[in-house]
Amino acid sequence: MKRILFVCTGNTCRSPMAEGIFNLLAKENNINYIAESAGLVTRTGLSYSENSVKACKEIGVDIENGQSVFVKDVDLKEYDLFVPMSVSHAQSLVSLSVPKDKVCLLKSNGISDPYGGDLEVYRKCCLEIKDAVINLIEKL
Repeated sequence: MKRILFVCTGNTCRSPMAEGIFNLLAKENNINYIAESAGLVTRTGLSYSENSVKACKEIGVDIENGQSVFVKDVDLKEYDLFVPMSVSHAQSLVSLSVPKDKVCLLKSNGISDPYGGDLEVYRKCCLEIKDAVINLIEKL
């Protein structure tokens, strides 16, 4: 089974939504990948944002019991693909010695951070991530 790491800043909004959506779609489509997520500026053990959990639940994705993971708390060598939410996240991964050919932006112009927004902002972000994840799965 191949492993994907979705990466954002705090690992409480975008990358957990991407992880949950990817894992559900991969299971439904018998894709031989499993996703996890991590943040570049966080600490391990924080709860996912309430609005991320709600937005995902509305589309049938359960991320309620997830917790943030600091990217330096995982062994980056264990992943086959890294999917950052922005160009700056991609650059940070490369600076952590992740090979450039293993880094693939989820969306070419990035996924805007919904942090601090209301539920509607998170819903839009969640649907944007879902569309981008569908495109990613089609490329795998």
